[in-house]
Amino acid sequence: MGRIRASAAALTATAACAALLAGASSAYAATSYDSDICSSSGNKYCFRLHYNSRSSQTWVSHGSCFLSNASVPNAWGYSPNQSTVVRYIFDFHSNACYDDDKGYGKAIYHDAASGSNDDPSHSYNVFSSTNYSGSTTYFPRRDGIAHNLATTVKNKNESQRRN
Repeated sequence: MGRIRASAAALTATAACAALLAGASSAYAATSYDSDICSSSGNKYCFRLHYNSRSSQTWVSHGSCFLSNASVPNAWGYSPNQSTVVRYIFDFHSNACYDDDKGYGKAIYHDAASGSNDDPSHSYNVFSSTNYSGSTTYFPRRDGIAHNLATTVKNKNESQRRN
């Protein structure tokens, strides 16, 4: 009889732990999105990470973009309070992205094809790994020209650093 009670108690404890973990993971699953971490007025002096590649006939990339004037150590996103996940996504900014909304709402993690820099004070590097490591593509200060990411970084982007 004692073994049955012990087994029942163990089963109850296991079920309670599972319920607790399920509650914790569902709270963590609440996701918010942030597509623009550029604090520049009107997004004039931002680095743009573009969903599409630059065409050989133009100096710009068409489609949605991600605007920033900060370093991003992990393009997947972050959790500021361990209950909300902030994911970085491409958005269509009428004064910064060109022509159409291709890529709109897609995560920037492993999905960027090109970039352009309108930040007059800083250059940028886009990296193939988190925390500014791996292969990189360099963007000079405010040249305003879209450059395709290197093949080792294109659609493999995981971080970007403001230099």
